[in-house]
Amino acid sequence: MKNTFLTLSLLFSILTFSQKKANNEDLILFEKAVALQELVNDELERIANPKDTIDITNEEKIKQSFAIDLKENILDKVIENYDELIEKFPKSKLIFRALNNKAFAELEIEDYDEAKMTFLKVLNSKANDKEKGGIGSGIMAEPYANYKNRASKKLAELELQNKNYKEAIKYLDETKKHPYRHFCGNEYAADEIYMAEMYSKCYLGMNEYEKAYDILLPNILENGLADNSNLIDTAFNALLKKYKKEDLKVQLEISFSNVTTEKEIRNKNEYTFYYINFLNRKIQLSSWNLFELLSEQERQNAIKQILIESKFYKLLTQ
Repeated sequence: MKNTFLTLSLLFSILTFSQKKANNEDLILFEKAVALQELVNDELERIANPKDTIDITNEEKIKQSFAIDLKENILDKVIENYDELIEKFPKSKLIFRALNNKAFAELEIEDYDEAKMTFLKVLNSKANDKEKGGIGSGIMAEPYANYKNRASKKLAELELQNKNYKEAIKYLDETKKHPYRHFCGNEYAADEIYMAEMYSKCYLGMNEYEKAYDILLPNILENGLADNSNLIDTAFNALLKKYKKEDLKVQLEISFSNVTTEKEIRNKNEYTFYYINFLNRKIQLSSWNLFELLSEQERQNAIKQILIESKFYKLLTQ
């Protein structure tokens, strides 16, 4: 905690001096808010929400309580700084970053109504998702701003939290107008998994199981680029609402004994892709080994390994 106080004191000293020297007040307000926001994330969050809460001492409980109060007070100041920037400098180049970061601060203090209003302002603004350099808050390290894409997702999460499933789907659909941008294939895969989780939760919440299965079933096998284990668990539990575990196991084994191939052109190159048909849904086998193996027997062995090593199959055989 002493380190936190020293950091705070130094921070305010530097910012006060900078404010006297600099003329670009919007940048000063933004950097002050960002510095405080990062202090909360880096220093206070660890104390306010410790990983181990079982053997916590009374002294640690006091520190935790103090850190929670301090965190909220600092975030109130963060929001105040962003509000000042937004009000005084509506044409600032930092306006959309300020709105984005303000909304995250409001989420942190659980002021969900204000966070929703702020994210809506982003979504209805002229913010450019292609803006380079990420959002500049330390909350996410991304090459592009993704303002409206992120706002749409957060609005969907807020509506899902309140079980407003149709509204959540409406905001998820908004991401089609503002697609996620990154340079890394793994990040795109993670984003696709996130979207599948969100859509499936909405459809399951409305008891529209077939629509949920349409999204979940193509994701029951590991994709090799990002972790989809939670989505596999969701699919398994959702399927048990309509099917018996033993029947699912038999159907999956049958589908793996009838693998089909399709020639597809991607990035101007022709590839052979392998698919199974499970519960009338087409599912791609995304094992890179299948592209390299030469003999049919080797391919059959690799396909069998995909089945028995998959988390979904292990859940069915437990």
